[in-house]
Amino acid sequence: MKLKRILVALGLCVSFLAAPAAHADVAGDFLSGLEGKFRGRGMAKILNRDKAEPVSCKVSNSYDAAKSSLQVVGDCASSQGKSKVSGNISHSGDAVSGAFIGNIEGSTVTGSRGSVSAGRLVINSNLVDNATGNLTRTRQVIRKEGAGFVAEFYSYDNKSAKYELNGTMNFTKG
Repeated sequence: MKLKRILVALGLCVSFLAAPAAHADVAGDFLSGLEGKFRGRGMAKILNRDKAEPVSCKVSNSYDAAKSSLQVVGDCASSQGKSKVSGNISHSGDAVSGAFIGNIEGSTVTGSRGSVSAGRLVINSNLVDNATGNLTRTRQVIRKEGAGFVAEFYSYDNKSAKYELNGTMNFTKG
């Protein structure tokens, strides 16, 4: 009986030693995996325009582990011209806030929140049009694909009461 208790106790000790380490930093790992220079191409419906148009971007992403954030800077171009883009996504645990591409000319981001799960980063944001005061709700979804990633951009449609896809861009290293 004594030997049986010792074996059970030893078995418990071995199982604790074999248990996986503390919860991995899923958001940090995801964001740090987006670090580097990327080129993106796709179609997007630019805010206040009626239809989607071809868009291309060059972005440089840098992850700062000490600040738990990914900084995005670059340029995007469409048939309407070229503009600077920037974004900052920070995380605490698996909760994220910010925007991959956050500056939309003439608007101010009033809040954002999201998470990383199942290999996808999803961020919902609220923007206020500086001229009209109208509120726009957006969603950005990023998923890794090969050595790059895919970014999808959505806006909330009040009539249908759902998010509608406004654009998709495929980013590759380079």
